[in-house]
Amino acid sequence: MERTHFIEHKGKRIVLLDYSGLQVEAETLAEILKSRQFIGRLAPDGSALALTDGTDAHYTHKVLEALKELAAHDKPFVKAGAAVSNSRLVRVVIAAVAVFTGRHIPVFPTRQEALDWLLAQ
Repeated sequence: MERTHFIEHKGKRIVLLDYSGLQVEAETLAEILKSRQFIGRLAPDGSALALTDGTDAHYTHKVLEALKELAAHDKPFVKAGAAVSNSRLVRVVIAAVAVFTGRHIPVFPTRQEALDWLLAQ
């Protein structure tokens, strides 16, 4: 299964960007590119809900830059985005991405909490 795909949560369709467990920079960069292409096929009406799962992922400078570019690219498509991580470092990375892009991207410890927050948006 592709790492970026639609999931359903309580009847709502959400784009899942699943980078969980990715440890190799090249693989992560390839998945981020696939996410960009997937979201680029959505209507640019700012209606999509997106969940990024970075649990147990490894982040390098190149990965951080690619995530910044992805978040900026996604802005016209995404109404609200949330992230999941079990790492303080990843929380810092996501906070940096949010500041860079001017987006509000809260980070939650579990997918369930992030999904519930997204539905409230």
